[in-house]
Amino acid sequence: MKINIEDYLYRIDSIMNQKSKKDLYVIYVLIICSIVGLSYLTLFDSSKELFDQEHAKVERKQHQLDIDNQYLSVNTLLKVSQLDKDITTLKKQYMMYKDNNEYIKYQIEKISSLFYDEQTWGQYLDSISENAKKYDIRVLNFSNKYATNSTTFGHVLDINIKVDGTYKNTLKFINSLEQSFLVVDLHTLSMKAEDTLYSDLYISVWGIN
Repeated sequence: MKINIEDYLYRIDSIMNQKSKKDLYVIYVLIICSIVGLSYLTLFDSSKELFDQEHAKVERKQHQLDIDNQYLSVNTLLKVSQLDKDITTLKKQYMMYKDNNEYIKYQIEKISSLFYDEQTWGQYLDSISENAKKYDIRVLNFSNKYATNSTTFGHVLDINIKVDGTYKNTLKFINSLEQSFLVVDLHTLSMKAEDTLYSDLYISVWGIN
């Protein structure tokens, strides 16, 4: 059974006609208050939500501001400026060390070609005999062997030379042994004077210039 809206309006109109003016005023006031109350509740809910959102934003901003103020109280502008300078200096040092490391790596990679140049070692051995003749030094014993101590980087030859000669010529001969394009380490020297000066020399030769 369908009820027409006009029927509702007719019934309401009939009821209202039976009411006194005082009752009608009361009804009108209640209706208006209900409408205003519903509108207020709707607006209040919406306003409260917006208020909560803005309040949360303000609290976050205040928290960040407190952190910034605390940082500035410990780190003055002068100190911050100094820290920036220190960071710039460290960056420059880092680049310098990086370049140096690359250069060292390049040089180390070149060592292998020098380290195994047996022709260079042979030339040094020949120079010992040549300098002995040059400074009138008599070679009593001359031996050399490959180094067996693998813990010493670059160390390739051990040489032992026993010679005799005058004091001045012996010093010149020893000096010539060290004046080499190779790395030479005269690590043991023993001298004994009788009719002439006898010298016992122990030399380590590196395979690099």
